[in-house]
Amino acid sequence: MDLFANVNIKWMRHKWYFISVSFLLLIIGWSAVIKRGGFKYGIDFKGGTLVEVKFAQKPDLSKIRKVLKRAKLEVAEVTRFDEESRNEVQIKFKAVKKEDVKTFQNMRGLIYEILKNSFDSGVSEKKLDINNVGKDVLASTLLKSQILEKMGIIKSGALDEERVAKYNEIASKIATYRTKHGIIKSFDELSALDIPKPLLDYIKDNFFCGSFTILGVESVGPKIGKELRKKAILAIVLSLLGMLIYIAFRFKFSFGVGAVVALFHDVLITLGLFTLIGKEINLPVVAALLTLVGYSINDSIVVFDRIRENMRLMRNENFIKIIDDSINQTLSRTVITSGTTFVSVLALYLFGGEVLSGFSIVLVIGIIVGTYSSIAIASPIVLWWVKFFGSEEDKKRLKLAAK
Repeated sequence: MDLFANVNIKWMRHKWYFISVSFLLLIIGWSAVIKRGGFKYGIDFKGGTLVEVKFAQKPDLSKIRKVLKRAKLEVAEVTRFDEESRNEVQIKFKAVKKEDVKTFQNMRGLIYEILKNSFDSGVSEKKLDINNVGKDVLASTLLKSQILEKMGIIKSGALDEERVAKYNEIASKIATYRTKHGIIKSFDELSALDIPKPLLDYIKDNFFCGSFTILGVESVGPKIGKELRKKAILAIVLSLLGMLIYIAFRFKFSFGVGAVVALFHDVLITLGLFTLIGKEINLPVVAALLTLVGYSINDSIVVFDRIRENMRLMRNENFIKIIDDSINQTLSRTVITSGTTFVSVLALYLFGGEVLSGFSIVLVIGIIVGTYSSIAIASPIVLWWVKFFGSEEDKKRLKLAAK
């Protein structure tokens, strides 16, 4: 499929326009980075604790902030998470001072008690919260009731393993339902799980439906965060260095320089614009940047391969015309490939949810910038390198342009 038949754009003649656009994007993006005092890192890189909580009703963010502040916890921010109708809140705490396992394990219990004392304070201390109790605790509590034995569902004299398995089965049903729906608002919902009525009555008497459930707690110490940040930077730098070595070996060193400069261009602009829209950098974002590096270099190699081929076929033509013709000849392929990939990552951004938001935004921005740089940035860099550092043969081809 040829979208651009017989196209004859003088790309190198307009190179300064393209470079001006790149500088403008760099200035816009990195002005935001400087203004914000650097990148906005997630807890993966700066350390801290991230808690995701789902409420049965619309959460009162100001009340949550006051409760946590009263408990003297170092809260960084409390924000809505995902779609508003899901009633989910994301609580970020500043980096923990101690990086021992006990500190991380205690965070969940501490946060639960603080929220419970404010949102479920009128409930008897003897009752367990069915929205926050673990499956094993739920099963062991049901086991103590011996209701299934009294009903004859479990035969008298049954082995302990059989009894435990039966109660575990019921506990698993409840836990699976809770995971699927996020939170149990009423015990009436459990009627659809085929739980015997006497056991369901026992649950109602010994448990309560908490107004919130803690979906997850993620803690990273400052030392680990700093180490992860160093490794992420190292991974990106090494990938760019690897690209330079490969292309220099596979093509020419000038092509390697052009490709790596274009990749730096893509990563820097993407990071700047990513910061401009207020997103934070975490491990999925680094994974997206590495994906972008691989995708962008692929486009550049296609153009470079055509340039190398045309240098053999068009021996009497100057280097500028060879570059222009090569870009024009590969333009349809580049636009079609990038266009289909862009549609895919755009769908990922629109329907992937909050968890994949950062990853998909990097790819949405990066594919546009990467396609642009493969066409309009990488080749001018190759041209300048040849002009100042190229072989005599290559410089002769450049001089042909003046004839």
